[in-house]
Amino acid sequence: MGPLVFMLAVILVIVAAFAVGRPLVMDAIVSEATDHATVLKQPLVRAVLADQVAGEIDRAKDPNAQQRSFVITRGETAGQIARRLESEGIIRSALAFSYVLYDTGREDALQSGTYMVSAALSPRDLARLFEKAPGEQTVLRLIEGWRLTEVATAVAKAFPGISKDAFLKEAVVGQRRNSVLAGMTPETSLEGFLFPDTYFFRPDATAARIVDALLDQFEAKAGATLRQAAQTRSTTVYDIVKLASLVEREARDRSESATIAGVYANRLKIGMKLDADPTIQYALGDWRELTLKDLELESAYNTYKVAGLPPNPICDPGLAALEGAAKPADVPYLYFVAKNDGTGQHAFARTLEEQEANRVKYGNR
Repeated sequence: MGPLVFMLAVILVIVAAFAVGRPLVMDAIVSEATDHATVLKQPLVRAVLADQVAGEIDRAKDPNAQQRSFVITRGETAGQIARRLESEGIIRSALAFSYVLYDTGREDALQSGTYMVSAALSPRDLARLFEKAPGEQTVLRLIEGWRLTEVATAVAKAFPGISKDAFLKEAVVGQRRNSVLAGMTPETSLEGFLFPDTYFFRPDATAARIVDALLDQFEAKAGATLRQAAQTRSTTVYDIVKLASLVEREARDRSESATIAGVYANRLKIGMKLDADPTIQYALGDWRELTLKDLELESAYNTYKVAGLPPNPICDPGLAALEGAAKPADVPYLYFVAKNDGTGQHAFARTLEEQEANRVKYGNR
C-alpha cells in the first residue's frame, strides 16, 4: 500500500497547489492585461481571460446615468482610454473595454475627438461609439420597459430636429413589411415593437430611419422566435408581444420572465382576469405605484375589471421578456407577489390562500 499512498499524497499536493496557485496566476494575468493592454493581442491571453470579462462586456455601470463629455486625444492608446474610462466612472472594467477592442481587432480604430458618453453605455457600446468621429454619429439609448411616448421623448432629446409628435406619427405600421407585423393594419401603433438597445445614427437621421432601425432590430433579435411560437401555440405575434410587455414590467429579475409569463398564461386559459398593475399604469400614463382608487379605473386597460390581454402592448419588452412570453414556463401557479427584499424577485402561489399568506409574509398589500 506504500506506493499507492505516496501517489495519492502527490496527487493531493498537486491539486492543492493548483487550487491555491491558479487564483494568483489569474490575478497576475488580469493585472498585466489591465496595465499593458497590448498583451491582449495574444489569442491565448484572451482565451484565459474570456470568462473573467464575459459578464462585464455588455454590462452598463449605471443604466440611468446622464450624458457627459469624454475626450480622446490623438495618439492615445486603447489601454490608456480604457483605464481613463474606468477611473472617470464611465465603465466598471477597463479590462472589459480593452478585451472587446482586441478581440475584434479594432484596437487601432478609435477616433480622437470629444464624445458624449454615459455610464449607461456598456464597454461594447463605447467601443462602437469611438470608431467614428464624434460629429458623424448620435447615440440613442432605449431602455427595456419604456412605453412609446418615453421612446419618443428620448429621440427628441437626442435629435432636436425631430419632435416627439413627429416621431409618434411615424411609429405606426404604415407600409412596412416586416414579418412580425403580419396581419396588423397600417394605422396600428408600433408600441412594443421598437427594440430596446443602444443605437448609433447620423445626426441628420429622420424619424422614419430611426423607426425602421428599431423595428429591424426587433425583427432580427426576436422575429424567428415569435413567429415559431405563434405557429406552435396557435396565436399571433401581436398577442405574444402584448404578454411580453406585461412580463417586462413585472419581471425585474429577468430569470423570472418565463415563470411570470406562465402565470399569466394559466390565467388566460381559465378566463381569469390578469390583475396586472402595469396595464393600469399604462392607461394612467405613469409607472407610479397604484392606489385602491386606481383599480376602479374604467378602461379597457384595467385588467382587474376586463379579462384577457390589454388592447395593445404597454411597453417595449426586452429579449428576456419576449422569449419568456414566446415559451411560458409550465408552472402550477396562478398568483405572484413581490418579495420587497431588494432582489426584484417574486413569491409564487397556487391558491388564493397561499397568495394571501405570501402578502402577509412579504408585507405586500
